[in-house]
Amino acid sequence: MTPELPLHIDSTMTVCARSCFRKFYNEFVLGLRPPGLSIDLHAGACFATALEETYRGHWHMGLSLEKALERAQAAFFTQWGDFIIPEFKKTSKTADRMWQAVSNPEGDSNNRGYFDVYPPQTDEILPYFAADGRPTLEYTFAIPLEPIGPEGFPEHPSGGPFIYCGRFDKLGQYQGRPIVCDEKTSGRTAGVDWARTWQLRNQFMGYVWACRICGIPVDSVAVRGISILKEKIGHAESIQHYSQFMLDRWHEQLRRDLWRIRRAWDENYWDYNFGDTCTTYGNCIFMDACSSAQPNNWLNTLEVRRWNPLVKNPVEVKDLGNVSAF
Repeated sequence: MTPELPLHIDSTMTVCARSCFRKFYNEFVLGLRPPGLSIDLHAGACFATALEETYRGHWHMGLSLEKALERAQAAFFTQWGDFIIPEFKKTSKTADRMWQAVSNPEGDSNNRGYFDVYPPQTDEILPYFAADGRPTLEYTFAIPLEPIGPEGFPEHPSGGPFIYCGRFDKLGQYQGRPIVCDEKTSGRTAGVDWARTWQLRNQFMGYVWACRICGIPVDSVAVRGISILKEKIGHAESIQHYSQFMLDRWHEQLRRDLWRIRRAWDENYWDYNFGDTCTTYGNCIFMDACSSAQPNNWLNTLEVRRWNPLVKNPVEVKDLGNVSAF
């Protein structure tokens, strides 16, 4: 396990560091993860591929929705591969159910797929058309955070700037203005406070900031939630607006976070949280290590798979033959 301070930083990393520096160190500096792959990350990546391929077929190639979905279905199941969900893992995110969440024209009103609810011919969110006239789909960015002056960002230990990265599902157009579009798949039903979940979302403020840096006048994010249950597929949508004031606040917090990360690296000490972070959303995978006088006995049972914020599945394994899930 060789410590490597990531050069490419994204929202997942910074939010993790805010919650627990020790977790950030184990997960992103050492790159440690449980054996196997996350079913949520894998299913979400396959779902995103299906949406992207459908939009590409319809908007770039001029195919009917039916023909575009045929291409997307082939891409979806190719990416799913031989991914195995073990019997002990209770999830509705099987390959067939995830595809139904993309398109399920034979389903009843409680089991409609994404393109049954948002067919591109009538969707109120259209693709954003670039200067050359081509519709924009998935959007990926990598922006250097220049260490200018004493109040700027810290340097990476390599001597260059940290690079803030991300990718979102679609750059769209809503009511004549560009808008970030991001889909969230979940195994739970969206509750009454679902929309408020995104009001202070670090991830989305970073997307809006990045678009503006790239010269695209974005101020909003369209969040579409797809809850995938065994008996129901639910859909929810929220449009979130982020003011310049909030983007400035976000930017300053990012600067402060990176200085704390750089100082922890220089001091070679990463603080523990010893709080709710240890048990939120189930127990943290590093609880046993943090409870042990010999943490390496536990850490050595994990795999090194480093986070890559520039791909659909940030811990992607290229060969999925007989890979199990956690």
